[in-house]
Amino acid sequence: MNKPSTQQAILVYTLLGIALIVFMTPIYLIASSSVKPSPIMFQKPPAMIFEPTLDHYRDLFAMRPFGKFIGNSLMVALGSTAFSVFFGSIAAYAISRIKHKRMNDVAFWILSMRMFPPIAVVVPYYIIFKTVGLLDTPIALIIVYSTANIPLTVWLMKGFFDEVPTALEEAAAVDGHGLISIFWKVTLPLAAPGLAVSAVFCFIFSWNEFLFALMLTGSNAQTAPVAVMSFWSSDAVQWGRIMAGSFVILIPGVVFVLTCQRWLVRGLTMGSVK
Repeated sequence: MNKPSTQQAILVYTLLGIALIVFMTPIYLIASSSVKPSPIMFQKPPAMIFEPTLDHYRDLFAMRPFGKFIGNSLMVALGSTAFSVFFGSIAAYAISRIKHKRMNDVAFWILSMRMFPPIAVVVPYYIIFKTVGLLDTPIALIIVYSTANIPLTVWLMKGFFDEVPTALEEAAAVDGHGLISIFWKVTLPLAAPGLAVSAVFCFIFSWNEFLFALMLTGSNAQTAPVAVMSFWSSDAVQWGRIMAGSFVILIPGVVFVLTCQRWLVRGLTMGSVK
């Protein structure tokens, strides 16, 4: 394989630099605005040198139970992620290993469950959860998010299970392992990068989701994204608290991704090099 020329390397790094600036600029604006005094937040030209303040963060956690909303988001996101990865990986393993002419149709049907627009199903969900008494509870959101995350997990994990040689499972069976033991002790550890990828996508979707959380929760199970939007009203827009809340919401997602980074990079690149 020929090494890239100097011009190609310069072009690649230039494009990467532009992409980094594009993606990091909103994060910088959120972080800087969250510590800017309100009088200079919209100053033109923007104030580049100012004395940082933590007043917006104090107001965020003092005026409203924002810590409770963060806890609700963590509970829902982690619960949905664990539920989806557990059951999704089992379903994906069955689809990958069972050889049947209709299995591809089953896989596509599972994927089609991910295609429903949220606005089309939020009213039926509302009626169902109100009828069974689960409205405004974290369990309701965990169920709803899992219905969207499980199909994604199935399709992601199926690709990883397809990469695991069946000869390893056959050797384990010869050694006396049963089907469940083979799955947990042989196949699943080899597909650990896929679990990391699936967990990250499930967590990010559950953590950032807004519409279902807005329609299916109230004061008890309200999540952080909905709580941040409550600072926006017809009377006033509390930009300082919005920016502070947005930056706080960024942190758990970044921590979760960094925690899974070791397996995530391997999982995203698996299959690209033989």
